[in-house]
Amino acid sequence: MAKQPKDDGGPAFPQSVFHDETPEADSFVESKGGMSLRDYFAGQAMIGFLASASPKADTDAELADYAYQIADAMLKERAK
Repeated sequence: MAKQPKDDGGPAFPQSVFHDETPEADSFVESKGGMSLRDYFAGQAMIGFLASASPKADTDAELADYAYQIADAMLKERAK
């Protein structure tokens, strides 16, 4: 069975792009780009961990994993 991708929360800082190619065409605004909200949350958690006197992990990989656990919990809470 294929593994389901994690909910990344969508873009954290999307850029709006205005499309109006011809006078007859309907114009529209599209949001695209930017890092995912999951990555942003993990980065913010990482800042807090590194600023603390005693991070809750022994290795960089453990610290990164913990940051993404926090990000996933934040996205889950946000979806409620």
